[in-house]
Amino acid sequence: MQSNPENRISPRQRRSKSYWGWVTVGAIVIIGVYFLSNGQAPTTEVALTATPSVEMPKPEPELPPAADIPRKPEPPAAVVSEEPPPTLETSDQELREGLSTQSSSVLFNTALANENLIERSVSIVDVLSRGALPFKALPITPPSEKFSVHTIDGEHYMNVESYHRYDSYAQTISELDSQTLTRTFERFRPLLEQSYAGLGYPADDFDNALIRALDRVLATPQLRKPIVLKKKESVYIYANTEIEQLTEMQKLLLRMGPDNIALIQAQAKDLRDALLGTTPN
Repeated sequence: MQSNPENRISPRQRRSKSYWGWVTVGAIVIIGVYFLSNGQAPTTEVALTATPSVEMPKPEPELPPAADIPRKPEPPAAVVSEEPPPTLETSDQELREGLSTQSSSVLFNTALANENLIERSVSIVDVLSRGALPFKALPITPPSEKFSVHTIDGEHYMNVESYHRYDSYAQTISELDSQTLTRTFERFRPLLEQSYAGLGYPADDFDNALIRALDRVLATPQLRKPIVLKKKESVYIYANTEIEQLTEMQKLLLRMGPDNIALIQAQAKDLRDALLGTTPN
């Protein structure tokens, strides 16, 4: 189902911290994006203006449509499993046990060690589905190298060597198994939807948010030519206005470089196909 884009940000959502979780399958695919927000990202600088005495809330822009993830058919009564359904209280341990074999990466296992994985994952999917970025970090070490710029004949370019800072993140994402992630989503879907409803949304719109997040990843361009930047005050922004108008999530993905983006997009497509039950092209 598609939700009404109006009045979607609840007071609880405004107060909630943005957390990373590898449990929700969409967050698993795009978790590499969040690591980028710990660096000095090229971003659009917001001018400071006087705050009016009465500030009218800005309407949230209408979100692009996204497909529904089919629900798994209920099994016949004769074969219903006696295994109790997971609860929010028991979900962390079950998720760790079920996903621990997915990757030996320190990044992956550090993320799994966090608490409240379902709620954290839902929060991150919500943020990324809108093309925004979470700005509260999990205790995961960001790339140690800093963002760098080459200046040639007065022109500023993104240093392509900076792309390699994110190789390990992209590689970790590419190693995950989309079928296992899909089964994980199906088992924990009621809890994911419950947590999504806690943010003030219709519960059954969570699948749309997840697919929308993946679609935004897939829509990110792979730029092979040098990316020109320009200095604005104390920050760099993209000189090309079409690039600068991309979502913040996509602009940070660009800093991973085209090869790493290709790895993440391949995983995002496999996962999207598995969730929707579609045949890969």
